[in-house]
Amino acid sequence: MRWISRLLRRRPEPAPKHSETPGHREAERALSRARQARREIEAHRPVVEHLAARLANERQKNHFAELFRSALEGGRN
Repeated sequence: MRWISRLLRRRPEPAPKHSETPGHREAERALSRARQARREIEAHRPVVEHLAARLANERQKNHFAELFRSALEGGRN
């Protein structure tokens, strides 16, 4: 029976999920800015990946050209 009386007692009101302090508001704004920046970065990802692949391809071509040139010149560096 004691457990029933505990259930019937008035419970305290739940605490607010977050406080509305200036620090909290600033943190919310910072989080919002970070989310916006991430969305912008994700939007540019395909372009960046394409350019990175192109640069890697050019670097590979330059490497083979350098090896070929070195072989033609008798292995001099």
